[in-house]
Amino acid sequence: MKNYFNYSVKFLFFLISILIISCGSPKKEIGDSYKNDIEGFWFRTGTIQYVNGIAVDTLKFSESEDNKNFRQIKSYSKGGHVVWINNWTDTINNPWPGGMGGYGKYKVHSKDSLSEYMSHGTGWMGAYLNNYKDSLKVNFETYNFSSNVTKNSYSQIMRANENNEGDSRTAQAGEYFAEFFEKLEPAGPKTRFDGVWKRVYEIQYINGIAVDTTSVSSDVVFDVKAMFEGRFLYQVDVTQITDPNSPQHGGGGGYGQFEYDGKGNLVEYIEVASGNWGNDSYLEPRTAADYKNIKFYNDDLFLQIDKDTLNQGQLDNETGQKRLRGLVYERIN
Repeated sequence: MKNYFNYSVKFLFFLISILIISCGSPKKEIGDSYKNDIEGFWFRTGTIQYVNGIAVDTLKFSESEDNKNFRQIKSYSKGGHVVWINNWTDTINNPWPGGMGGYGKYKVHSKDSLSEYMSHGTGWMGAYLNNYKDSLKVNFETYNFSSNVTKNSYSQIMRANENNEGDSRTAQAGEYFAEFFEKLEPAGPKTRFDGVWKRVYEIQYINGIAVDTTSVSSDVVFDVKAMFEGRFLYQVDVTQITDPNSPQHGGGGGYGQFEYDGKGNLVEYIEVASGNWGNDSYLEPRTAADYKNIKFYNDDLFLQIDKDTLNQGQLDNETGQKRLRGLVYERIN
């Protein structure tokens, strides 16, 4: 009888434990997959037309003679980083031939709402943000979007800010348009590069010997690069050190694919450029190669040196010295 009682008590405690664990364990949130779905690289393929709140048509750029060369790519990364670029040009009103781009942080509020806090950029966007921040003494401008995120597609409509500016739905009563993006598939395997990086040092080499190391402050040059599964997207904002009326003020950026052999050899294939480094066209994937030597100091810091075919560096005709510039990037979280 005693053994039976002990067995019953133990069994009862076992059942109670199971109930406590099942009731107390945190439940997996249902419906929050969009927070992960938005991470990755996105390619804008068209515009969605809405009439009275209902999507009535999707205007594909590939089907438009005026927009068939238009390219806009955007990346959302872990840690809340957003980078985008396009090759839209307006050389009549702007001195930059290669479109524009931007960098900032983002926050997903819900499946149909997110905000971007843009701090740097290239082309018109870089010049505008620099003037905006200086005039208001702030570090970024907030952009609020109505959005629709799925695993393979994403659309956004900019909502009005506190000054009632920027809401595309006010352009015409009952009719408005949303940017439509499709997710780009991985272009390569995961590598040590996957993440977001910022230039923090420059190293000058003469005849293969490091002779000078300079710290790169974000307040002077802001060079940021997002890399993930064979794709990269970068922005170099130089608005703090250039004349606003000069072409150099637009900085530069680029998007493309990359290959890394794990042995210090990186190849980047540029497709689209922004700011002062591009034009209103694009290159086919993997047709324009840029070769680089890579040295990882650790998982969060690497050195990149551009190299030519002969790996000789740039020859100084006056001194006969061969010069190379190394860029050191640090992972940002």
